[in-house]
Amino acid sequence: MFAVTGIICLLGLLGVRSLDHPDTRLSLAWLLVLSGAWSLLTAIQLALQAGPRARATHTAALVVGIATVFAWLGFASAYAGRRYHRHRAVRLTSAVIFLTIIGAKLTNPLHGAYFDMAVTAEPFRHLTPIYYTPHWVVTGFAYTAAGVGFLWLFESFTRKSGTTKSHPLLLYALVIATGLPAVPFALARFVDPLVFINYEPLGVAVFALGVLFYARAEFTQHSSPDHSALADNLSDGGLVLDDADIVIDYNEQAATVLGLEQIPRAPLDEIDAELTALSPGETQRVTRTVAGHTRTYEATRSTAPDALIAEESITLKDVTRATRLEELTGIYQEISEALVNVTDPWEFVQNVPERFESVDAYALVRLSPSNSDQSRTVAGLGITDQEMPDASETAVGTATAYAEWAASAAREDEPVRAATAREHSHEVQTETTDAAWSRRASAHGITACLAVPVCFDEQQQFVLGIYTTDPTGFDEAERQLIEEICRRIPETIESIDAHREALQYKKAIDHAGAAMFITDTEGTIQYVNPAFETLTGYTAEEAVGSNPRILNSGEMSEGHYERLWQTILAGNVFEEQSINETKHGNRYITQQTIAPVTDEDGEPVAFVAIQLDVTDKLLREQRLSVLHRVLRHNLRTSINVIDGHRSLLADRIAEQTGAISPEIQDSLDTISERTAALADHSETARDIEQSLSAEALGTVYVPGEELAAVAEETAREHGGSCTIASDEEVADSQVYSELKQVLTELVENAFVHSDAPPSAVDVRVRLTTAEGRLTMTVEDDGPGISDQELVFLEKGGEDQLHHGSGLGLWLINWLTVSLGGSVTASTDDDGTTINVTVPLQGEARQDVAGTAESPVAGTDG
Repeated sequence: MFAVTGIICLLGLLGVRSLDHPDTRLSLAWLLVLSGAWSLLTAIQLALQAGPRARATHTAALVVGIATVFAWLGFASAYAGRRYHRHRAVRLTSAVIFLTIIGAKLTNPLHGAYFDMAVTAEPFRHLTPIYYTPHWVVTGFAYTAAGVGFLWLFESFTRKSGTTKSHPLLLYALVIATGLPAVPFALARFVDPLVFINYEPLGVAVFALGVLFYARAEFTQHSSPDHSALADNLSDGGLVLDDADIVIDYNEQAATVLGLEQIPRAPLDEIDAELTALSPGETQRVTRTVAGHTRTYEATRSTAPDALIAEESITLKDVTRATRLEELTGIYQEISEALVNVTDPWEFVQNVPERFESVDAYALVRLSPSNSDQSRTVAGLGITDQEMPDASETAVGTATAYAEWAASAAREDEPVRAATAREHSHEVQTETTDAAWSRRASAHGITACLAVPVCFDEQQQFVLGIYTTDPTGFDEAERQLIEEICRRIPETIESIDAHREALQYKKAIDHAGAAMFITDTEGTIQYVNPAFETLTGYTAEEAVGSNPRILNSGEMSEGHYERLWQTILAGNVFEEQSINETKHGNRYITQQTIAPVTDEDGEPVAFVAIQLDVTDKLLREQRLSVLHRVLRHNLRTSINVIDGHRSLLADRIAEQTGAISPEIQDSLDTISERTAALADHSETARDIEQSLSAEALGTVYVPGEELAAVAEETAREHGGSCTIASDEEVADSQVYSELKQVLTELVENAFVHSDAPPSAVDVRVRLTTAEGRLTMTVEDDGPGISDQELVFLEKGGEDQLHHGSGLGLWLINWLTVSLGGSVTASTDDDGTTINVTVPLQGEARQDVAGTAESPVAGTDG
């Protein structure tokens, strides 16, 4: 019977493989193996002749027999959904008890206190055990422990979903079968042919085989053997809940996250209030301190896949690294958004350490110039001298060590330098020892450090240093993201500056008086300024996206547009007048300039067009040209006619009367004077036209000493003289030739506007230079120029109340202003003073025409 039972138990191992739960499968396999071995050893003991081998076989059977108790407890714990078989302390305690028991059994030959053996002849010759107190104590422990296992199973059956209690009849039958071997053991001394021997292997074997064949069917309806499997299959930490929110299972990760050695079978709200607040299907991030480090977990509460096993489960997925990467991505996005949000980009740069320090794992962040002597921006540790003097000193030492190390990394042009705290301590060359630095790092939980150069073109170079407390340091994705952020910071600063400059240009363009628009290389309008809208009648919404052909009036030839495109596509500026048409059909003449915007290779990427409405200007010039030509021609003709008729009239009167009376002669002389004056005005107008010619103005230079000569000569021509006072620098300078004419008009006016004889007029001329400008001052002691002429001389304009009596003062004003100078005049009781200030040679020409070099003195420009 013992031999057959042992063999059947060993064959039962083939069916164990069909069980799903690994812990249940393993513990039941051991229960079958040990039960089979126990039965076989008992059979061998009975088959052997009484002697030492039979005694040793019985001892082995006792050792295997007590081992079945521990296998059974492991099975009951796993099958009932408990975690005792995995709890380290329980396993160590069980190992100590097991070793103590088998130690007592194996050393029995020495002390003989556990059992003895006697030879029995009936019904066959064999050894009969005689047990002492220690054996019965161990037996009591074994039955008690086995009973605890049964209680676990019964308790798990009573937790069936709903209120209906379970009645596992098969389990009751198997428990009874396990206890039946005590009957023949008790009757063996009184009933033949029963042998007085331990029949427990038979009962344990029956129970093990019964569990094997019926656990998958009958027991599954009453127990929860898959709780542990469900908890183990949960990613990271996992809790299994029943319908009453009681934690019925968990895995080791969950216990670690919750900071418990083991999670009791209790309501969830007694274990963790934050997880209790989760609703089914909800996911929320929670932070927990694990092994002294702050970790972030993604807690998800979901319905269990099999309602027969559990109601709900909670998973705790470690997302600390992912959260950190999200925070770094947020920093990257903030830097990108700074392009439009930040008013002071360098203030943002200085705040970078504080922003990085908001990441939980970063204990210390520093932004240091590559020159370590300069000031640094530090964030982290939260230490002040008043709060923690010793710790503050530690932080300073750590920071000093970092500064040297980071600066070294920057000097070596390493794009990124990462090291563990230990490696860092070897990198740093300071007065502190490696051990001291390591102690400082350990005091703040620092595990690794990272230095990344932050390079600004043609500006100060910085190094961003980050100390982390993460146990694994920096991973590759984290390092690359920090490196990308450090590359992005200088790019953002450059973009902010460019954006500001662009806004300034846009503001200037928006307020420009000229119509401006920008097109792409295909000619599609991308931008128009308000002046464009005013000139053309098209709103920005109507113009943007359209082609400049909307302004085509049909007046320009195809050749005009061909030249335009050939010029700007070649990268050159096109400038030409054209006739355009507004939205409402009005024609206008524009002076149009189109300039290409090129890339680094010189290829056009956009075109900027500027349009000046010159319609009124051209019409005015045409009218003035026609009036000037007609009036000058008619004036000269009329003067000749009048002068001819005056002579004819004088001759006729003389013939008729023989003499011309004084009154008639005065009238004839007045006519001659006025016609001569008109002729002089006509010549002056011609001279002004020639003097103000754009091609000739400011292109011929003469020695400054000629100014004094022309002043003296003009005075002599009018029968007077003038006093000259001139700086030495004037004679050595080259001046505009037009200044000779200006000075001539000034000296002449001094004599002409005086009532005294020319010889009595005191005219003084001073020629001075200062800061590259020439000042000609003409003073006289006469009544000089009238107040109303002084007004128009300084303002350069006439109105109905203020106008000049001649063209000389106009010539002075026009020439001076055209040469880049100014005129001031004043009159008092002592006479009139006129100051003319103009640039010396070449300056006016450069200001007006933008010429890089001045023409050679005395030559035509």
